[in-house]
Parts: sequence; structure tokens; C-alpha cells
Amino acid sequence: MKDSFCIASWVQSVKIMKSLFFITLFNLLFATGYAQDAYVKLPLTKNSCPTYIISEDIIANESALAALENLIDEVYILKDKPNRKEHRFFNLTENGIIFISIKEEIPFKTQSELNKFFGINTDNDVYVNGYLLENPNYKISTKSIVDIELVKPDSENKLEYKTINVWTLTKDQRINGCSGQNVN
Repeated sequence: MKDSFCIASWVQSVKIMKSLFFITLFNLLFATGYAQDAYVKLPLTKNSCPTYIISEDIIANESALAALENLIDEVYILKDKPNRKEHRFFNLTENGIIFISIKEEIPFKTQSELNKFFGINTDNDVYVNGYLLENPNYKISTKSIVDIELVKPDSENKLEYKTINVWTLTKDQRINGCSGQNVN
């Protein structure tokens, strides 16, 4: 009787261990898959404003759009979360992204022009509102630039070299969000 009890107890332990193994494996796979689509941003980036992209590659802000109101052809709001492999704008979508087509070209600066102005390598990374621009073709509307920070490598940001962070948001928007948001 004792032997059959030990065997039954052992079988039940094996079943529990198997279940725990599969639960752990599932969690590990889920966490790893999700981590691949993490947003690349500077530490302490906490803004909650959407990104505005004009004519497919010019990053702007609300105030620049207000000035272009009569030139807007089309507005497209991305509802679903894209994936990094298929969408060059993935890293800019954490707070939503709005695409705008306009009838005229607007003044802008390229990433390399901004880097050159700050005396750093023209190929260095550029961040906008704390988020890395993963595509070098993105430009920034000159009318949307509120502030530019030169960010030096340190133990917190883990950067390899100096970079710039272009703010298209005011300090108030960085803290309190944007006017068009539905705040609960």
C-alpha cells in the first residue's frame, strides 16, 4: 500500500512539474517575443502625445499643423500597433501616430543637418521627444522644433556617443499631455 501511495504521489509531482515547466516556458517565450517590440527611448521619457508625420517623413507637432490647416489633403490615424520589421515608423507609435498629407512642402531639417549644427557626427542617432528615429530618412519640421538637447553618454542612458533629442512638445505637453487627448 505504501509503495502504491509513493508511486501515485511521484506521478502527481511529475505532472505538477510538467505543468510548471510549460507555464514557465510559455511565459519566457511570451516575454521574449514582446521584448523584441520594445520602444527605444531615452530614460525618463514619459510624454503621452501622439506623433504627427507630414508627407510620409516629416515629423511635426500640433501647432505646426494648425498653421497648415488649409493645406491638409488627408489625415490617417493608425489604430493598430504596427510591427518593427514592416514599419519604419514603429518606434514613434507608443502614444499613437497621425499621418497628414498636405498640398505644399514645408521647411524641415534632416537628421544629419541637425547633428552637423551641434558639431557631432552626421550619422549619430537622433531622438524626437525621447524616442529614437530608427530611420535616417525622417526629417523634422523647423516650425515644430521647440527645443534641442545635446545628450551625452552616461550610465543611465547607456548611449555610446553624443546624440540629440529634438523636442516638438512644450514642457507643459511633456508633463500634462496634449490638448487633443481624451484624459480620463
